[in-house]
Amino acid sequence: MKLTPEQREQLRLSLLRFMDDNASSRGMSAALLMQMACSEGRADLALNDVNFELRYLLDKKLIADVGKVISPELAAWRITAEGRDFLAQQ
Repeated sequence: MKLTPEQREQLRLSLLRFMDDNASSRGMSAALLMQMACSEGRADLALNDVNFELRYLLDKKLIADVGKVISPELAAWRITAEGRDFLAQQ
């Protein structure tokens, strides 16, 4: 799915909100985050879209890779203090 700039911004905010609402030391997988985003009405969203935006949020230091010891190939993400501060200012 080709996202418009507005759709990308809304997806990024949703991903941060999902991680903030479900804060856990285990983090959240891209597949779970995609499922949650689809439940908000983004039916055409692809896992690649979510992974691309997760990389953007990681580069901005708003999220971090949990760094799993078991099954590290199944990446999990968590919100950082910077990400929480960002949401608090919205």
